[in-house]
Amino acid sequence: MKTIKFIYLLVGCGLLVYVFSETDLELLWSNLIKTGWGIFFVLVIYGFAFWVDTIAWQFTLPSTRFSWMYRLWKVRMVGAAFGKVLPFSAFGGAPIKGFLLKKHYGISYREGAASIILIESTHLISMIFFMASGVFLISLIPDFPKNYLTFSKISLGLLSLGIFGFYIVQRYKLTSVIGNWVSQMALGHRVKKFLSHIQEFDERLVHFYTLKRRLFFGALGLNLLNWYLGALEIYIILYFLGHPISIAEAIILETLVEIVRAGTFFIPGTLGTQEAAFLLATGAITGEPALGVAAALMRRVREIIWFIFGFSLGWQYSGNPSKLAQVAQNKMRSETD
Repeated sequence: MKTIKFIYLLVGCGLLVYVFSETDLELLWSNLIKTGWGIFFVLVIYGFAFWVDTIAWQFTLPSTRFSWMYRLWKVRMVGAAFGKVLPFSAFGGAPIKGFLLKKHYGISYREGAASIILIESTHLISMIFFMASGVFLISLIPDFPKNYLTFSKISLGLLSLGIFGFYIVQRYKLTSVIGNWVSQMALGHRVKKFLSHIQEFDERLVHFYTLKRRLFFGALGLNLLNWYLGALEIYIILYFLGHPISIAEAIILETLVEIVRAGTFFIPGTLGTQEAAFLLATGAITGEPALGVAAALMRRVREIIWFIFGFSLGWQYSGNPSKLAQVAQNKMRSETD
């Protein structure tokens, strides 16, 4: 597993080297100098988006009160920091969030894990709606590269199928159905204890989708708002880089970048892939690829600041954030065995 992670990291580093080799570094530096205090406004937008995401997460934890918002925000911060540096993006921080909810706030691993699955599901479903709006806007631009439109349509279709399938598995308890079928086979008795955990977990998911629909659609709407805040962030970044674009172009750019990020989720921090996506997409929209690399680096600066904040909160929780991920995974594994 460590070897695979290392290979993914090497792939990301290789892409990053390629991006810089294809970039006018002098122009890149001059673009970054133009931003001035722009990073402050970027952090404000991202901070607001983070609070929106936290509210959406609380919708999937109906047992908590509004006064828990700050607690969930801190857990979300720590989980996001670890999730960005571990493979598999947001799911990389899931054990951390589940562990902190259990240890510090008394929320069981099953309830915490169910809420994490639910918020990630609404996040992914809302991403499809956002990307659909971006692909639609691309189709309205006659001189936009046709290969970009084709790529975005195919990617949107594949992502939609995968995410819809993920939802169907949860909504109709297909994991439990398959588990029941396996338990009836020879040696199936060995999985009965594990199956009981799966069935209870599935019931929590179905309960939210069917009996908590207002909360489901509320979380879905907030996550959709979050995607458009990401486009607003790009709009602000390019404004401070001295090359303003329209809101529609910002949505298109964010759509193309997120399509690439979604397809390369296994690379820690989407290192290299995010920069490559910005290079190509911004080049297609503005004709200045170096501008896209500068925008990507602005986002990296924002991420680094957020990482530092998240890891500092992790230190407050555990006293040693370097061991937090390992402890969280071991605890959650022992709880569900």
